[in-house]
Amino acid sequence: MQVTYSHIKQVKRVAKTLKDTYPSLKLGQRQDKAAIQELGVRNYHEATRLYDQWLMLHVHTSPDSDSVSKCSFCEFSFAADLKEDREAHREVHERFHEASEALSYSPAHYAQREIMKRKGHEQALSAEPLEARLEGVLLLLRGWFDRSLSKAIHRDYWRKHPSFDLYVSMIQDTLSSNYAELKGVLKSRYGYKPGEIAAGDSNWYPKAR
Repeated sequence: MQVTYSHIKQVKRVAKTLKDTYPSLKLGQRQDKAAIQELGVRNYHEATRLYDQWLMLHVHTSPDSDSVSKCSFCEFSFAADLKEDREAHREVHERFHEASEALSYSPAHYAQREIMKRKGHEQALSAEPLEARLEGVLLLLRGWFDRSLSKAIHRDYWRKHPSFDLYVSMIQDTLSSNYAELKGVLKSRYGYKPGEIAAGDSNWYPKAR
């Protein structure tokens, strides 16, 4: 069984509500009951053990003791043998999981984004029909968007990050003149909101108050 951050949050939530039903039970005992009830495991300890396995599911650990491990889901690099690094990874991983569930979308990781940007650029500037070239520039912009969203999740302002369609309306000034014809189509289909993303940048940041 796979136990995610959402499962652990639910177990803790239920354990809290059980305080009224079982006032004599300690927190650990209520967590055991909640884990059995919600996940069908033997106790809360088993739930957390399975949870720890889930945290490491996407971690690629280097055989070199001097190298760092990297999680392909949250893109966090850390020393897996250090407790403080594992805890830092847990915090970032949970944030990515929470954001992905709330948005019903997970941004592509670095290697995927690079492929999207390269293929999108090539298709956008090809001799193909307009719609095919438009698909190319949108693939390129998706790579930029995913990088921007990933940064927003890491820095915990993802709830404010614009949707992809809104991002497209904001990012057009960063596209070079090579995309002039396509920029006109993007403007007509997605709108145009200059000044929301600095020209030359592809990352969206919340405005300082």
